[in-house]
Amino acid sequence: MIRKGNKLYSIVAMKCPRCHEGPLWRSPLYKLKLYDMYENCPVCGLKYEQEPGFWYGSMYVAYTFSSGALLIVMLVTLLVLKWELPQVFTAVGITALIGFTYNARLARSAWLNLVVHYKPDWKKENEAIAQYKNKLREMGINPDETTTLLTPAHHGYESSTGILH
Repeated sequence: MIRKGNKLYSIVAMKCPRCHEGPLWRSPLYKLKLYDMYENCPVCGLKYEQEPGFWYGSMYVAYTFSSGALLIVMLVTLLVLKWELPQVFTAVGITALIGFTYNARLARSAWLNLVVHYKPDWKKENEAIAQYKNKLREMGINPDETTTLLTPAHHGYESSTGILH
């Protein structure tokens, strides 16, 4: 059974890989807003785009998914259904057009899940980050402007502080 806590659940349900609760996408697939993605998880606050150019890797995942799906359609229509080549190309083309939007979203979900792991205790980590930021503010340092103390590009955590390893 695929359920919360399982990577496959997070990928297929397109949920945040850290909390498995927040959605990745603002709009449903049928509205065809392909990359209408949240910047951060609405539940746990994880930054989805880990660094500039992060989503380039998802292109390779999308290529793998689409190549596999189109190869399966081609083999089934050729070998099992014994269709002629024009019908095979039509079936492959229709599959590519219909599957394009879902494939792009699924690839982003899979790519993000390769990098970020499920953390059932994400609330404690967020509280620790908030406490650390408050300590910095008490010392007269604005943590929202200081990039040397906080590293938001590392899986959405402030990892250079040493408190969240």
